[in-house]
Amino acid sequence: MQKKFPYLLIAFGVAFLICLLSFFDLYDNFENSLLDMRFKNRGLVEVRNDIATVDIDTDALATIGKWSPWSRDKHLPVINVADEHGMDAFLFDFYFIEDSERELNIKDIDFHEDSIVTVEQIKDKFPDPDNDLAAAAEKAGNIIFAQSFKPKTRAQAADSVKKRTAVMDRRLSLLKEKNYFRKVSKKDSVKYATIFSAYDIEAPIDVLIEKSDGIYFFQSDPDPDGVQRRFPLLILYGNRLFPAASLAMALKHYKVSFDSVVIEPGKYLRFDLPEPDEHGRTEIHIPINKKGQMVVNWAGPWKDKETGKFDMMHYPYTVIKDFQENERLNSLLAKSKKEAFSDTSLLSDIQKRSVKIFKNSVRNGIPKGQAQLLYFAGIMEKYINNNPDKSALDWFASIKRPAKAAMVHQFNEIKNNNLIADQFIKNGSIKLDQLLNNSTISLDVGINDYKFSSYMKLESDINKAISITKDPNKKTALKKAITDYTLLERNFQIISNLYQNGLINEQRPLIFYVDPKAERLLAGKEVKGNARLIVPFEFVGKKLYYGLTAAGTSDLNPMPFDSRYPMVGLHANALNTILDNRIIFEIPKGWVAFIILGLGVLLAFGVPSLSPAMGGLATAITVGSYAWLSFWLFSNQFIWLDMVGPLSTMAVGYLGITVYNYIQEEKNKQFLKESFGTYVSPELIDQMYDSGEEPSLGGEEGYHTAFFTDIQSFSAFSEKLSATDLVSLLNEYLTDMTNVLLENKGTLDKYIGDAIVAFYGAPIEIENHELWACRTAIIMQENLEVLRQNWQSEGERWPEIVHHMQNRIGINTGQMVTGNMGSESRMNYTMMGDTVNLAARLEASAKQYGIYIQIADTTYQPVKDQVVVRDLDFVRVMGKTEPAQVYELISETGKEPELYKKLLPAFHEALALYRNQNWSKAIEAFKASDDLEDMFPGRKTNPSRIYIPRCEHYMDNPPGDDWDGAWTLTSK
Repeated sequence: MQKKFPYLLIAFGVAFLICLLSFFDLYDNFENSLLDMRFKNRGLVEVRNDIATVDIDTDALATIGKWSPWSRDKHLPVINVADEHGMDAFLFDFYFIEDSERELNIKDIDFHEDSIVTVEQIKDKFPDPDNDLAAAAEKAGNIIFAQSFKPKTRAQAADSVKKRTAVMDRRLSLLKEKNYFRKVSKKDSVKYATIFSAYDIEAPIDVLIEKSDGIYFFQSDPDPDGVQRRFPLLILYGNRLFPAASLAMALKHYKVSFDSVVIEPGKYLRFDLPEPDEHGRTEIHIPINKKGQMVVNWAGPWKDKETGKFDMMHYPYTVIKDFQENERLNSLLAKSKKEAFSDTSLLSDIQKRSVKIFKNSVRNGIPKGQAQLLYFAGIMEKYINNNPDKSALDWFASIKRPAKAAMVHQFNEIKNNNLIADQFIKNGSIKLDQLLNNSTISLDVGINDYKFSSYMKLESDINKAISITKDPNKKTALKKAITDYTLLERNFQIISNLYQNGLINEQRPLIFYVDPKAERLLAGKEVKGNARLIVPFEFVGKKLYYGLTAAGTSDLNPMPFDSRYPMVGLHANALNTILDNRIIFEIPKGWVAFIILGLGVLLAFGVPSLSPAMGGLATAITVGSYAWLSFWLFSNQFIWLDMVGPLSTMAVGYLGITVYNYIQEEKNKQFLKESFGTYVSPELIDQMYDSGEEPSLGGEEGYHTAFFTDIQSFSAFSEKLSATDLVSLLNEYLTDMTNVLLENKGTLDKYIGDAIVAFYGAPIEIENHELWACRTAIIMQENLEVLRQNWQSEGERWPEIVHHMQNRIGINTGQMVTGNMGSESRMNYTMMGDTVNLAARLEASAKQYGIYIQIADTTYQPVKDQVVVRDLDFVRVMGKTEPAQVYELISETGKEPELYKKLLPAFHEALALYRNQNWSKAIEAFKASDDLEDMFPGRKTNPSRIYIPRCEHYMDNPPGDDWDGAWTLTSK
């Protein structure tokens, strides 16, 4: 645990720092950016079909005039639609806080020049758009107007109270009467103190408050980076708590009063439902921050650039206006048909009745050009009734006229409508998809290249096809198909309504007006501006938000999907978040802190035990897994799991631990270099560090290999060389030999004059340390030969004794103690033990055999398949009673000189005779092997030669039957 403490300190330090940073805007900005990425990764989702917008877009400004704002009578068409077509609510996302200026047209003054008129009479002549708007709102009964709040400093608040006007007080009183807010008790005032507070209110004009179905705020509150992600559900004004329009709509949808809502700032806003909703919820629980904001679950961009799909249904103002005008004309048309139907003389002749309908239509106010279609409608219906199997082209042939696209479409529409009516008369109630799948009705859509999943999904399928096709002609055909289908759906609903009221025959011929733009779409022509055919019944139950969407207006702000999104859509998205059970749960900062600390602990215990590469990989996998989980939870469970804190903790924590490890690694390496740099090679130090084995410097017993070497007859060198030359020669020799030692994983113990003392397997364990020692000895002999050649090449620079320099090496393996030993002021990393002593004896006794590398059996056995040796002797060194088997090391396997291929068998044969006490034959055999020995300059004896006098000795002094074959050395 003590070793983990620095890592825990780093991890907790990073975690604490990240938690501290989470209270700053910079942290939130990064986290919000990652939230935006999660929105985009999730992609577009469909908004409920009962939520939509009515857009004052660029086309509306081009048609009506620039927004400054518009005169209030321009809003009457959309209110009339809300009134007449069953909308649940129609919400204005702009303000009417000032009375309109009433302007009088001189043509409206009809007083006689001698008349005496009152002020009131004159005022009555002025149009009053405010009263007209209020009257329309009262008639509709579902109109919501917007109010605004202004945040100010408390000093300004006090000043604003002084400047309160009677108008402001009166409007606040009206709001109170309407119960559009709830009072905050003194007990709750502290709890609600963190909610967004306003010190000035701008309510609509009195008459709109009185006639509206609600007055609520439509304000937004973007994040510090300017992006709209959160939505203020509440505003505190004095001791009054006001709900946002979308919260009010949700409460209205569920038939819940604002007073019953439980509000806990920083936790949640909650209210019980009278009955389970379509999602099975019995309560609505909305997480909110201390300001009373919820996170908006945005559906997508206003319009997706790739697919062309909108985030929700958007009705352009001009389309609604055209629809309202079209409905007015159809109402006049229905009146004209009813009047003609009352003429019993025309009941049997639809063609004549159509002429009558035309005249009635013109008289009732339908433009003559639009009423003209009724001339041909009667003729077409009569032909269709008499020739049910004939087509439009057949009809054109019968009247000897060239076919026109618009009239072909009209013919098909009448034919389709008659078939629909026949199905109602025959079957009673029927659905459109059943009718289309089971009747002979033929859609005139011209899109045979596309297959649609079902007629009910036709519009969405066509929109998808429009987004993927590159052919502009096909795009036009597909747009026409949508209009064709919408027309069929509209006519089906109209005929269904006529059937339910018994009016089908009264309203023949079954043809209904569409606005001129839709007519162009039906004809397959391009249309400038907004054009769409609306089915009247599609407004039933809808909540429509009415606001500015035109480019260049001030009500466009950034949101996760779009840099310029019309804010009227914010309120629609907020309502959709609540009603469609897409409420986002943001993991509280306290929970995030625990996650951060948990990841810190995971780092502290996990990463240090891994290699840097594996630690980095493990961290990357953890980071990737956490990021994937965050994205998955958001897309599938609407859970906002903080990413910046945990991911930063992982990244910065890993970096901190890595830097700490690097510093510690360098310190440890420096320590090893300082402790062992003079003993072992840098590579071995790195290996020691990489292995993670910390050497014991206080003395440790282990199984190692001891290595001794010195120069043969070095005292003679001292006599032949000056002190300077001797030091130079010795330095050159020791440098070369030491390099060989270190390069082959040896540990330098010390120099003793010309002698080198070393060992293998400490301070770090080395596999095959016996083999590394043998290789070192062989390479030393090879390098010494190179040195001799170099010295010889220098001529008289060196005396002949230098030219023939030899060294002897003794190697033994066994238990020994290694560690730092010495005094408090001076210590040396060295070795001690019998194994060490025997290695020293082997180096010294090599002189008696005339050999240069002598190894013990404990060294030989592990490497016997990798080296070539001469079985030399059983010796009993001074001070020991147990003999040791020793060998002359020749070379690595397969590299022995040719001489030894004959010498070794001959010598071993003689040695066997010797050990069998066959002394005479052994003498002869050793003499034979002696002839094969290499007696190079400087070599005074050899193993074969030393055994001859030994055999002669035993001939005179037999050792006896219990002889163990050992020879006792009489000198070190």
